[in-house]
Amino acid sequence: MSQEVELKLLIAPEQREKALEVCQSLADSHQAKPRKEQFELKNAYFDTSDLRLRQFDIGLRIRSDKDHKEQTVKLAGRVMGGMHQRPEYNIDIDSDKPDLTLFDNEIWPEDFPVYDIQRDLDTLFVTDFIRTRWRLPSGEGVIEMVLDEGYIESGEQREPIAEIELELQGGSLAEAYRLAQELVKKAGARVGSLSKAARGYLLAGKSLLEPFTQMHYVPIHSEQNVGQALYRSLESGLRHWQHNEACLDFQPSVRAVQGMADGMQMVRVVLEQLIENGVGERRLLTGISQITAKLQWLKRFEGLDELTAEDGAYHRALKRYSKLYESLVNSQEDVIRLNEVAELVHSAAYQKTVLGLSEFLLKEEMTEELEQPVLPWSSQLLKSDWQLVQTAFSEHEKLSEEGYLKLLTPLQNSLLMGTCFGHLFDADLRESFRLPWQDLARGIREITALHILHERIRDRDDEVDEKLMDWQKVQRESLLKALEYSRKAALKREPYWLN
Repeated sequence: MSQEVELKLLIAPEQREKALEVCQSLADSHQAKPRKEQFELKNAYFDTSDLRLRQFDIGLRIRSDKDHKEQTVKLAGRVMGGMHQRPEYNIDIDSDKPDLTLFDNEIWPEDFPVYDIQRDLDTLFVTDFIRTRWRLPSGEGVIEMVLDEGYIESGEQREPIAEIELELQGGSLAEAYRLAQELVKKAGARVGSLSKAARGYLLAGKSLLEPFTQMHYVPIHSEQNVGQALYRSLESGLRHWQHNEACLDFQPSVRAVQGMADGMQMVRVVLEQLIENGVGERRLLTGISQITAKLQWLKRFEGLDELTAEDGAYHRALKRYSKLYESLVNSQEDVIRLNEVAELVHSAAYQKTVLGLSEFLLKEEMTEELEQPVLPWSSQLLKSDWQLVQTAFSEHEKLSEEGYLKLLTPLQNSLLMGTCFGHLFDADLRESFRLPWQDLARGIREITALHILHERIRDRDDEVDEKLMDWQKVQRESLLKALEYSRKAALKREPYWLN
């Protein structure tokens, strides 16, 4: 068994010559020997018709290099900002069909039906590419830098491969990330979170790539220390961000950008805690802030969506005013900036931030504070954090729309903190406490929608309809009443972290 640890970078096919030039320059500066090797690799990937290997997050392939064939099994691993880590098992083979029984039975998950799967294996897709390889001396070993260019094929479907991999074979982690930064800067490379196998399953129509629309509780345990819990939370946020970025690249949508923004917010909240406890650099926070500043159009889009969504509270009433409704729909389309987000994702500044987060995660630096048991520490953190939120929400007998809007960001951050540590506590008590606060956050976001509506009615070219003005005024008053109800209900809830 070997542990595959590689940093994957994507390049645009038209940048192939430039990438080759940059790779050669980096190899020369590291005195790589031999200077360059090049060979053709053909890979066939296998699974059953009902994708039982995929269900276990297992990859299976046969790689052919001239007369040599090798079957490989890759087990479940981790992907963090382009760094892929997976246990890998390799066995030489003469056949064009893999034989799972050649592997040691101990490598398989519990209750893994080896013989049933072996009987039903079939080829799903193939990859055929030219690999150019340099072996760079680094640390106690080498970093294998490869440039792959070719195709993934499944039936009549075909998709190009153009990527650079930096595989650590005893080489320095810091050096691998330095090389990646150079490739981003000089060759326009960007972090890749999808493996060739994952892309092949998509091409074959055997998997879906859809945006994550909800943040799930991080699966941490009371036996862990603070550092372990925070790093797992940071990894969860980055994985959410990167998954949605892959969705944006695969099929651009606003939902994918919203998912990216949610992941970024969680990463920022956790990173702030790590920095307060002595690890991490504020430049990473600055990088995230610069990225999220270019996603501010989402707020207006979400407000317009609240007004025009067919299952929304305002759709039916506004449809009666056809010109107004049409202008809201058109404004929603006009506000979308998917092309700008794509340019942002491809920018060197964005890629440097993702690589910096990935490297920071893998180092997993610890301090004395981070080595404390997580349960008492998280209870105290949630207590202190929510005291600030509760104080802010209870300072005034009645809050205005502007007052609520000012409190939205700290409330969302506190809810995210609960997402990081909520797994440690009783689920029923936790959900009972969080529900009215979540309702409150949803209601506050709705204020933006009604502000947009008020502006649009006020600025209409045709004569203002008094009934429409009265209706939207009633909606704003009703929303404030609902917010007041949720606020009072939330303030009465017993904190779940005290039980």
